[in-house]
Amino acid sequence: MDIEKIEHETPKREKAREPGSDIAAAQSILEHGAEACGKAEQSIGDVYDKTAKAVGETYEQAKRYSRKNPDKAILIALGIGVGLGFLLGASSRHSRTGRFAKPVVHALSDIALEFLR
Repeated sequence: MDIEKIEHETPKREKAREPGSDIAAAQSILEHGAEACGKAEQSIGDVYDKTAKAVGETYEQAKRYSRKNPDKAILIALGIGVGLGFLLGASSRHSRTGRFAKPVVHALSDIALEFLR
């Protein structure tokens, strides 16, 4: 009975040495590839779930902050809008507003950072 058990537990790599081993080796490679693909899919799914959870928590935290401090939230949104307007306007045409855009955006981002601290 032990001999039968040992024969059934022979790894596929050892069976690949038998005649016609090309097919067995190819099948073994495909099985290992499918297993690796499954593990990678599981890992990606886990990372996606963790990221989605973190983003959701950050979004809820931002909503709570804006409910507690609506005036700061409006100023931050206004600063972001003005900064994006300057950046988009400066990138679409080359004029002297491009020289003013970077300092204004930096100043607005500094102000926003001070409000968030």
